[in-house]
Amino acid sequence: MIWEQIIDFLKDISEIFFTTFVQMLSVFSLGTGAAAIACWVYDAPMSLSLVGGILALGVFLGVYWFLGEW
Repeated sequence: MIWEQIIDFLKDISEIFFTTFVQMLSVFSLGTGAAAIACWVYDAPMSLSLVGGILALGVFLGVYWFLGEW
């Protein structure tokens, strides 16, 4: 009885965690990729593309928090 409830609770928590983690990873990857293309076109150092990923992740988290999904 109680074990089933604990397992269901852990399943729900892990589903929420992995869903959010995959969303954040996708946004970071897309932001980094877009910034890498811009760095390549404008001959900027590729290490700056990480800044694009961090900015995209920051915007995503801000919008996610503002809409109350957190």
